[in-house]
Amino acid sequence: MLSAGMRPVLVPSIVASPLLLRCLSVSAPARQLPQPPQLHKLETQEDMQQARSWIERFEKVRTDAWPKNLVETSFARSSGAGGQHVNRTMSKAIIRFPLPSAFFIPPYLVRHLRNTPHYAASPPSLLISASTHRTQHTNLSECFEKLKAVLLEAARRDLVGETSAEQKNRVKGLVAKEKAKIERVKKMRKDVKGGRGKVSWD
Repeated sequence: MLSAGMRPVLVPSIVASPLLLRCLSVSAPARQLPQPPQLHKLETQEDMQQARSWIERFEKVRTDAWPKNLVETSFARSSGAGGQHVNRTMSKAIIRFPLPSAFFIPPYLVRHLRNTPHYAASPPSLLISASTHRTQHTNLSECFEKLKAVLLEAARRDLVGETSAEQKNRVKGLVAKEKAKIERVKKMRKDVKGGRGKVSWD
């Protein structure tokens, strides 16, 4: 209840935008991942450089620092050779990595990820499993290592070799040489045309 002479203070309500909700849902480990370049294609040398820079930084991030809340994790009974734990314990780890909602990878990766054996169309995602170890934790760690390898392979798919300074100078020299050749041909044709119709009295 307000006392006499006191006025109510209006507090503006905060509207949560989709971007704000997404930021709030990202865990602290997710913020440790490098910011990906928003490239849908690698067309220029600058695009290539941005992609290489992201790959270099992404390689250095340990998989245990990944936002594991952004993948669906499940466990199942393992099968095959391995002793008594086979078919008795839920040691097999399975992760589902959604596409293209994974905002911490460059967009150009998605096209290549759809062509991997791990791709599942419904819903669009990568399915990766591991069952070679006896514990859920170890198999889950292997799943994330496999996922990292798949992402890096896709990230490198469109990269082409960088042009060295020596190659650039060589190409520049060839272009200049070809240009000079064209100029000589033009001059010769001009001289020939200029000499037509003239009578020599020598």
